[in-house]
Amino acid sequence: PGMVVANRHTEDRRRANQAVSVDRRKTDRRETPRLPIELWMEEIAGDDVYFRRTGNVSEGGVYFDRAIPHARGTYVTLKFTLPGDREMVVARAQVVNTTEGSNGLGMGLKLISLEGDGHERLRRYLRRL
Repeated sequence: PGMVVANRHTEDRRRANQAVSVDRRKTDRRETPRLPIELWMEEIAGDDVYFRRTGNVSEGGVYFDRAIPHARGTYVTLKFTLPGDREMVVARAQVVNTTEGSNGLGMGLKLISLEGDGHERLRRYLRRL
């Protein structure tokens, strides 16, 4: 009897066919556009150091492909050099999104702060592309 009730409710929802105004999975909540750029970054999380390759980069964050993710909310320090630039960019970032499943592993980080003129150098680099 419990199984029949569950199936009836599922069928009722299908028949209702209610329109959804926004599919959050397809809505890009980023404040700045991301570009598919591969950069190597040093990531420091506590006492651990990782070398990660980005899948995409924006002025507001980075996404690491094929990376075993940290827990959401984890703060890390990123160090990297932009192509054509000699000075290292040092940024503080927070894990805001993780991917685990059939699509692989990865994590998205929001850039919280960049030292010195790092944000301006990153912005100029991205705009040149």
